[in-house]
Amino acid sequence: MTHLDKRQTLKVLISTGHLGTAPSSRESFMLGMAANPDYVVADSGSSDPGPVYLGEDTTLGHFVREELELFLTESRKKGIPLVIGSAGDTGSNRGVNEFVSIIQELAQEHRIPKFKVGYFYSEVPKDFLRQKLREGKELSGLGGFPALTETEIDLATRVVAVAGIHPFLKLLEQGADVIIAGRCGDINFTAGPCIFHGFPEPLAYHMGKMIECASLVAEPFMGKETIIGTISHDDIKITPYHPPQRCTIASVAGHSMYERETPYFEHTLGGTLDMRACQYEQFDERTVRISGAAWIPATELRVKIEGAKKVGERYMGFVGLRDPHIVRNVDAAIEWCKSAVAKRFSHEPYELYFHVFGRNAVLKELEPVRAASPHELGIVVEGLANSDALAEKITDFAVRMFFLVRIPGVKGTAGAAATTKKTMKSSPGYLWNVNHTVPIDDPMELFSVHMTEAGI
Repeated sequence: MTHLDKRQTLKVLISTGHLGTAPSSRESFMLGMAANPDYVVADSGSSDPGPVYLGEDTTLGHFVREELELFLTESRKKGIPLVIGSAGDTGSNRGVNEFVSIIQELAQEHRIPKFKVGYFYSEVPKDFLRQKLREGKELSGLGGFPALTETEIDLATRVVAVAGIHPFLKLLEQGADVIIAGRCGDINFTAGPCIFHGFPEPLAYHMGKMIECASLVAEPFMGKETIIGTISHDDIKITPYHPPQRCTIASVAGHSMYERETPYFEHTLGGTLDMRACQYEQFDERTVRISGAAWIPATELRVKIEGAKKVGERYMGFVGLRDPHIVRNVDAAIEWCKSAVAKRFSHEPYELYFHVFGRNAVLKELEPVRAASPHELGIVVEGLANSDALAEKITDFAVRMFFLVRIPGVKGTAGAAATTKKTMKSSPGYLWNVNHTVPIDDPMELFSVHMTEAGI
């Protein structure tokens, strides 16, 4: 499905790799808009912040309305289509509905003339997955996950499928001026419009990959700045619009390899982008030209699905250590606290974690620096349990035990640590339990498209 509008080039503007997490820079955005792009796009979703947002069906970003207002008002002034991927961080049905409502409210506030808003849903009915299992189909795990079972399907609070370009093509064919997408692949909200206008699939998908994170493709590092990708029938060109930034062969080729199991392949619904033969050339001082990608159609149609299960309510507390003896023997101190908690709450189900900042809080057992001798440490204590009250009680108890820690060599009677006065309620604990692919017969099978209006 392609549009009859035969263009020689198509310019796509993007200013954010995760809509709503911080405001886009208005200055570079307006410079980009002055270059008259053909589309404005933005990615609103990611699994990077963890499973809690899908599990709880909440939105991470606090600047969603602010960014949507900038994108909508400026794109409507020029009659440029606006495409938003993975609405509400996770692409849940609630996220899509929320974004559509915001678009309609903004259109009323700014008295924008009527326009079409297309949207699609990505949530997967659990009965659909159960039926696949009963038919003997394997729901294959990704990244080391075992094959999906009915038990894990039942435990997931919700499941979303990751759309390809197909819902975007359908909505553009129906004349959508704004598209609000459910969960979709990061490359597809750009590749869809490019393919719709007849540009080659390999270049379209590769441009989607190159601009998905906006100015992260340029140097020096700056977030939330505008870039424009320009596709032709022979190549793509990437140009930043924040004056101090430039795209270089290193910055662009590096981003091609960003966030993938192997540096040369990007998998999406319907096929694989093959970047092994890509060429990167410095086109001008600030622009890189890219060519050479290939597209490998899938031999079997499988769609990625994502889901999260709840493991408990969560509280957190902080412990500051400066006593030289406790710092040197922090592992023994942690074991003492764990034992105290286990003895006191022996009949209660709970989980307890200690993150030692200043030593190995980030990489844990993978930390390569083993000989560091810090003079102080900070420990984040994280407790999970089935009930809010129990999670708070266990976490608070574990924190207090550091204040009273008794390990060989301790000479003081108290005050071995500085602790939070009151533990802090955090988001509930969730785990990814659905990270799989499921066979489908049609790329639109799990993605229902809809059309409405906004404006006056």
